[in-house]
Amino acid sequence: MIKLFNFGPFFTLPDPSPFCLKVDAYMRAVGIPFEVVPGFNNLRRAPKGKLPFIEDDGKIIGDSTFILSHLKEKYGDALDAGLTAEQKGTAHAFIKMLDENFYWCVVHSRWIDDAVWPHIRDLFFSAMPAPVRWVLPPLIRRGVAKTLHEQGIGRHSPAEILEIARRDLRALSDFLSDKPFFFGSQVTTLDAVAFAFLAGIIVPPWKCDLNDLARSIPNLVAFVGHFQSRYYSAK
Repeated sequence: MIKLFNFGPFFTLPDPSPFCLKVDAYMRAVGIPFEVVPGFNNLRRAPKGKLPFIEDDGKIIGDSTFILSHLKEKYGDALDAGLTAEQKGTAHAFIKMLDENFYWCVVHSRWIDDAVWPHIRDLFFSAMPAPVRWVLPPLIRRGVAKTLHEQGIGRHSPAEILEIARRDLRALSDFLSDKPFFFGSQVTTLDAVAFAFLAGIIVPPWKCDLNDLARSIPNLVAFVGHFQSRYYSAK
Protein backbone atom coordinates (compact mmCIF):
# COMPACT_ATOMS: atom_id res chain seq x y z
CA MET A 1 0.00 0.00 0.00
CA ILE A 2 1.13 3.53 -0.79
CA LYS A 3 2.35 5.56 2.17
CA LEU A 4 1.69 9.30 2.14
CA PHE A 5 4.04 11.29 4.36
CA ASN A 6 2.50 14.57 5.46
CA PHE A 7 2.32 16.96 8.41
CA GLY A 8 -0.91 15.77 10.03
CA PRO A 9 -4.49 16.87 10.77
CA PHE A 10 -5.62 20.48 10.43
CA PHE A 11 -9.12 21.03 11.89
CA THR A 12 -11.42 18.76 9.81
CA LEU A 13 -8.82 18.45 7.06
CA PRO A 14 -6.02 15.88 6.84
CA ASP A 15 -3.27 18.47 6.49
CA PRO A 16 -2.54 22.23 6.54
CA SER A 17 -0.38 22.06 3.41
CA PRO A 18 -2.32 22.45 0.15
CA PHE A 19 0.27 20.25 -1.54
CA CYS A 20 -0.14 17.43 0.98
CA LEU A 21 -3.92 17.82 0.84
CA LYS A 22 -3.80 17.81 -2.96
CA VAL A 23 -2.25 14.33 -3.02
CA ASP A 24 -4.61 13.07 -0.31
CA ALA A 25 -7.67 14.42 -2.15
CA TYR A 26 -6.52 13.03 -5.49
CA MET A 27 -5.99 9.51 -4.17
CA ARG A 28 -9.35 9.55 -2.42
CA ALA A 29 -11.08 10.73 -5.60
CA VAL A 30 -9.39 8.04 -7.70
CA GLY A 31 -9.92 5.37 -5.06
CA ILE A 32 -6.27 4.45 -4.58
CA PRO A 33 -5.77 2.88 -1.14
CA PHE A 34 -3.11 4.61 0.93
CA GLU A 35 -1.80 4.95 4.44
CA VAL A 36 -1.01 8.32 6.00
CA VAL A 37 2.23 8.72 7.95
CA PRO A 38 1.93 12.13 9.68
CA GLY A 39 4.58 14.15 11.45
CA PHE A 40 7.00 17.04 11.04
CA ASN A 41 9.83 14.53 11.45
CA ASN A 42 8.98 13.32 7.94
CA LEU A 43 10.91 16.33 6.65
CA ARG A 44 14.12 14.50 7.57
CA ARG A 45 13.32 11.77 5.05
CA ALA A 46 11.80 13.98 2.37
CA PRO A 47 13.80 13.59 -0.86
CA LYS A 48 13.44 17.28 -1.70
CA GLY A 49 13.32 18.60 1.85
CA LYS A 50 9.60 19.28 1.69
CA LEU A 51 6.33 17.44 2.23
CA PRO A 52 4.52 15.58 0.85
CA PHE A 53 6.29 12.53 -0.45
CA ILE A 54 5.03 9.03 -1.03
CA GLU A 55 6.50 5.56 -0.87
CA ASP A 56 5.07 3.21 -3.49
CA ASP A 57 6.48 -0.32 -3.69
CA GLY A 58 9.73 0.92 -2.20
CA LYS A 59 10.02 3.90 -4.55
CA ILE A 60 10.16 7.36 -2.96
CA ILE A 61 8.62 10.24 -4.91
CA GLY A 62 8.66 13.83 -3.70
CA ASP A 63 6.76 16.94 -4.84
CA SER A 64 3.01 16.83 -5.33
CA THR A 65 3.21 17.46 -9.08
CA PHE A 66 5.54 14.52 -9.65
CA ILE A 67 3.55 12.37 -7.23
CA LEU A 68 0.37 12.90 -9.25
CA SER A 69 2.27 12.21 -12.48
CA HIS A 70 3.59 8.95 -11.01
CA LEU A 71 0.12 7.91 -9.85
CA LYS A 72 -1.39 8.62 -13.27
CA GLU A 73 1.33 6.74 -15.09
CA LYS A 74 1.14 3.69 -12.82
CA TYR A 75 -2.57 3.49 -12.00
CA GLY A 76 -4.15 5.26 -14.96
CA ASP A 77 -5.63 8.72 -15.39
CA ALA A 78 -9.20 7.84 -14.46
CA LEU A 79 -10.23 11.33 -13.34
CA ASP A 80 -9.22 13.13 -16.54
CA ALA A 81 -9.82 10.39 -19.11
CA GLY A 82 -13.04 12.03 -20.28
CA LEU A 83 -11.58 15.51 -20.77
CA THR A 84 -10.78 16.91 -24.18
CA ALA A 85 -7.31 18.23 -24.98
CA GLU A 86 -8.67 21.77 -24.61
CA GLN A 87 -10.16 20.98 -21.21
CA LYS A 88 -6.92 19.40 -20.06
CA GLY A 89 -5.08 22.55 -21.09
CA THR A 90 -7.53 24.70 -19.15
CA ALA A 91 -7.16 22.48 -16.09
CA HIS A 92 -3.38 22.65 -16.31
CA ALA A 93 -3.48 26.46 -16.42
CA PHE A 94 -5.73 26.66 -13.34
CA ILE A 95 -3.58 24.16 -11.44
CA LYS A 96 -0.45 26.17 -12.18
CA MET A 97 -2.25 29.34 -11.07
CA LEU A 98 -3.00 27.71 -7.72
CA ASP A 99 0.40 26.07 -7.31
CA GLU A 100 2.59 28.95 -8.42
CA ASN A 101 0.60 32.10 -7.70
CA PHE A 102 -2.26 31.66 -5.26
CA TYR A 103 -0.11 29.50 -2.96
CA TRP A 104 2.04 32.51 -2.06
CA CYS A 105 -1.04 34.50 -1.08
CA VAL A 106 -1.94 31.69 1.33
CA VAL A 107 1.59 31.63 2.76
CA HIS A 108 1.52 35.39 3.28
CA SER A 109 -1.86 35.19 5.00
CA ARG A 110 -0.83 32.41 7.37
CA TRP A 111 2.65 33.56 8.32
CA ILE A 112 2.66 37.35 7.92
CA ASP A 113 -0.91 38.52 8.58
CA ASP A 114 -1.01 39.47 12.27
CA ALA A 115 -4.63 38.29 12.47
CA VAL A 116 -3.59 34.73 11.55
CA TRP A 117 -0.07 34.37 12.90
CA PRO A 118 -1.08 33.67 16.56
CA HIS A 119 -3.25 30.76 15.38
CA ILE A 120 -0.50 29.30 13.20
CA ARG A 121 2.07 29.77 15.98
CA ASP A 122 -0.09 27.96 18.50
CA LEU A 123 -1.08 25.16 16.12
CA PHE A 124 2.43 24.36 14.96
CA PHE A 125 4.62 25.19 17.93
CA SER A 126 2.64 25.01 21.19
CA ALA A 127 3.64 21.37 21.81
CA MET A 128 7.34 22.20 21.68
CA PRO A 129 9.21 22.49 24.99
CA ALA A 130 10.20 25.86 26.37
CA PRO A 131 12.21 27.84 25.43
CA VAL A 132 12.12 26.40 21.89
CA ARG A 133 8.46 27.30 21.40
CA TRP A 134 9.29 30.93 22.23
CA VAL A 135 12.48 31.26 20.19
CA LEU A 136 11.79 29.17 17.07
CA PRO A 137 8.47 30.62 15.79
CA PRO A 138 9.69 34.20 15.22
CA LEU A 139 12.84 32.89 13.54
CA ILE A 140 10.80 30.78 11.14
CA ARG A 141 8.40 33.65 10.54
CA ARG A 142 11.29 35.93 9.58
CA GLY A 143 12.58 33.22 7.26
CA VAL A 144 9.18 32.97 5.57
CA ALA A 145 9.06 36.75 5.18
CA LYS A 146 12.47 36.64 3.49
CA THR A 147 11.34 33.87 1.15
CA LEU A 148 8.23 35.83 0.22
CA HIS A 149 10.33 38.92 -0.52
CA GLU A 150 12.71 36.90 -2.70
CA GLN A 151 9.81 35.23 -4.49
CA GLY A 152 8.32 38.65 -5.19
CA ILE A 153 4.91 38.68 -3.58
CA GLY A 154 6.37 39.92 -0.30
CA ARG A 155 7.32 43.16 -2.03
CA HIS A 156 3.63 44.06 -2.39
CA SER A 157 1.38 45.66 0.20
CA PRO A 158 -1.21 43.49 1.98
CA ALA A 159 -3.95 45.16 -0.08
CA GLU A 160 -2.13 44.34 -3.31
CA ILE A 161 -1.59 40.72 -2.27
CA LEU A 162 -5.28 40.43 -1.43
CA GLU A 163 -6.12 41.80 -4.88
CA ILE A 164 -3.92 39.12 -6.48
CA ALA A 165 -5.81 36.48 -4.51
CA ARG A 166 -9.14 38.07 -5.41
CA ARG A 167 -8.41 37.77 -9.13
CA ASP A 168 -7.44 34.10 -8.79
CA LEU A 169 -10.54 33.30 -6.76
CA ARG A 170 -12.76 35.18 -9.18
CA ALA A 171 -11.30 33.24 -12.10
CA LEU A 172 -12.08 29.97 -10.33
CA SER A 173 -15.57 31.14 -9.40
CA ASP A 174 -16.38 32.32 -12.93
CA PHE A 175 -15.20 29.04 -14.44
CA LEU A 176 -17.02 26.91 -11.87
CA SER A 177 -20.24 28.90 -12.37
CA ASP A 178 -23.23 26.85 -11.17
CA LYS A 179 -21.61 23.44 -11.76
CA PRO A 180 -20.96 21.13 -8.79
CA PHE A 181 -17.41 20.51 -10.05
CA PHE A 182 -15.23 22.39 -12.48
CA PHE A 183 -16.03 20.32 -15.56
CA GLY A 184 -19.56 19.33 -14.60
CA SER A 185 -20.78 16.41 -12.55
CA GLN A 186 -17.56 14.39 -12.70
CA VAL A 187 -14.60 15.05 -10.41
CA THR A 188 -11.27 15.71 -12.12
CA THR A 189 -7.72 16.43 -11.01
CA LEU A 190 -8.50 20.15 -11.01
CA ASP A 191 -11.22 19.57 -8.41
CA ALA A 192 -8.80 17.76 -6.09
CA VAL A 193 -6.24 20.54 -6.43
CA ALA A 194 -8.76 23.37 -6.07
CA PHE A 195 -10.28 21.70 -3.02
CA ALA A 196 -6.85 21.49 -1.39
CA PHE A 197 -6.26 25.22 -1.74
CA LEU A 198 -9.79 26.45 -1.08
CA ALA A 199 -10.54 24.22 1.91
CA GLY A 200 -7.35 25.43 3.57
CA ILE A 201 -8.73 28.97 3.72
CA ILE A 202 -12.45 28.27 4.07
CA VAL A 203 -12.41 25.58 6.79
CA PRO A 204 -10.16 27.17 9.48
CA PRO A 205 -12.33 29.14 11.94
CA TRP A 206 -10.26 32.29 12.23
CA LYS A 207 -11.17 35.54 10.53
CA CYS A 208 -8.75 37.30 8.22
CA ASP A 209 -8.89 39.11 4.90
CA LEU A 210 -8.05 36.12 2.67
CA ASN A 211 -10.30 33.61 4.44
CA ASP A 212 -13.16 36.10 4.60
CA LEU A 213 -12.74 36.81 0.89
CA ALA A 214 -12.99 33.11 0.00
CA ARG A 215 -16.00 32.61 2.27
CA SER A 216 -17.78 35.49 0.52
CA ILE A 217 -17.90 33.58 -2.80
CA PRO A 218 -20.90 31.23 -2.52
CA ASN A 219 -20.12 28.80 -5.33
CA LEU A 220 -16.57 28.18 -4.09
CA VAL A 221 -17.87 27.53 -0.57
CA ALA A 222 -20.47 25.13 -2.02
CA PHE A 223 -17.79 23.39 -4.08
CA VAL A 224 -15.66 22.76 -0.99
CA GLY A 225 -18.73 21.37 0.75
CA HIS A 226 -19.54 19.05 -2.17
CA PHE A 227 -16.02 17.67 -2.36
CA GLN A 228 -15.59 17.33 1.40
CA SER A 229 -18.90 15.55 1.90
CA ARG A 230 -18.15 13.13 -0.93
CA TYR A 231 -14.64 12.13 0.12
CA TYR A 232 -14.19 13.14 3.76
CA SER A 233 -17.55 12.82 5.47
CA ALA A 234 -16.66 9.47 7.07
CA LYS A 235 -13.31 10.72 8.36
